[in-house]
Amino acid sequence: MAASFGIDFGTTNSVVAVIGQDPETMQIGPRVLTQDGRPHPSVVWYSGTEPVVGRRAKNQLNDLGLGVFGDIVRSPKIFLGSPTGIYVGGITRQAVDVVADVLSFLRKDALNRGFRGNAFESAVIAIPVNMRGPARAELRQAAQKAGIRIHQFVHEPLAALYGFLRAKSNFRQELANLERRIVLVFDWGGGTLDLTLCQFQSGVLTQIFNTGDAEVGGDRFDLRLRQLIRQKHETQYPNTDWSRIQPSAESRLIQACEDAKIALSSRRTTALYFRDLLAVPGPEKNLRLEVNRSELEGVVHDLISKGLNKIETILDLAGVNRGAIEFCLATGGMISMPAIQQGLREIFGMNRLRLVENTATVISEGAAWIAHDGVGLQLAKPIELLHADNSYVEVIPAGTRLPFDGKAIQRRLDMYCVDPSDGFAKFLFARPKWPGRESLGDARLPYTHLTLPVDPQSKPLFERLQVDVTIDHDLIAEVNALSLMCGQKRRVSIHDLEFGLSVSRN
Repeated sequence: MAASFGIDFGTTNSVVAVIGQDPETMQIGPRVLTQDGRPHPSVVWYSGTEPVVGRRAKNQLNDLGLGVFGDIVRSPKIFLGSPTGIYVGGITRQAVDVVADVLSFLRKDALNRGFRGNAFESAVIAIPVNMRGPARAELRQAAQKAGIRIHQFVHEPLAALYGFLRAKSNFRQELANLERRIVLVFDWGGGTLDLTLCQFQSGVLTQIFNTGDAEVGGDRFDLRLRQLIRQKHETQYPNTDWSRIQPSAESRLIQACEDAKIALSSRRTTALYFRDLLAVPGPEKNLRLEVNRSELEGVVHDLISKGLNKIETILDLAGVNRGAIEFCLATGGMISMPAIQQGLREIFGMNRLRLVENTATVISEGAAWIAHDGVGLQLAKPIELLHADNSYVEVIPAGTRLPFDGKAIQRRLDMYCVDPSDGFAKFLFARPKWPGRESLGDARLPYTHLTLPVDPQSKPLFERLQVDVTIDHDLIAEVNALSLMCGQKRRVSIHDLEFGLSVSRN
């Protein structure tokens, strides 16, 4: 059978997973393509004629954070959709090209694993819930440059939830048990924290609400740990001159911080030893010390609290209490930290917290399963237009199957201008706050407004208006409004649609 690929193109790390048949057991299942058990860093180093990507590029970093560092780009994804290029290594490069270098590396690595008969030409790719339409469109362009056709985008929390459920032997029964239940996906990675409330309704895993925080990612923890290590060394040697750090030592120290953070998830203490950290005489040139878990937790306590408080933020947004959550699926590399696990247990208890062993790879596995199973996206909430009588007119209904690569869907609505006296027809596009709650009295959330010039001299209900809504394969809704009398046109885009996975149809 042909292999099915899924990509988690992450802020700090990227992972490719593939669903295929094990030649020994003949069982169908996921295989995660990592390097020595770790994901590939989303880092590109322009050091010569050919870009260097992944672990080798990350080993050259001399600072923590996201963006450009000399001739290195860390997390080129954050530049997608920006009108400016990336100035790196003395050259301005387009974000599409830098991202294409990462995806080309991932594809080449996968092909080197020996998937005969499959050229890795198509994949489902998982994206953050806050990635806007222009960034999605550029990501598709980058994938095409890398020789990969994006069959479909899927939001990371939906991919994680599907991957978690799909791995269970009683997959269908698990879905049935979740009918009308609310699940919180809590994804804490190296770059961001993302939270999504999902509900399983009539065979569809549906997004309800999303929120996140870009200020509490795992990189911030590494920075705090580096500061702690420096303070401990300065306590040993009060006259230490850290301006004399060796050129190659900073990158080794950054990697050591990440390794120490991982080690302290399973051990109470970890030791660090560096020879020739500083270009100074005496024993202070070497770094030799121990860091314990309580010390790390002390310096990152505020970050942990801020992240956990996001749970109350999304629950308040949805208007539900903790007891309404069936379970919390905790994913992302930071979830291995005991203090974060303990905080989640205090909120949800032992029985409602789901910690998975493949927490760092479940998103890519979910994307691969979606590709393998042929699961399609559908619109979670209808796109509606506010009518003059304060009722909402459905333009595109909930449950509409969304287009795959190269496809689009279009709906047209014909209307008449009720009050042209000020020379404008005004449109408000919205969706219900909750999926399935679409009666007149149910709360709505706005998508966008559009103002169309009309003939102010025309009579009420005389000038005909034509509204077309198109959703393309990048999941962007384009609204085009036309006044047939005066020929005026206006356009507006909607980038934050919410989706569901139509699981029961597959």
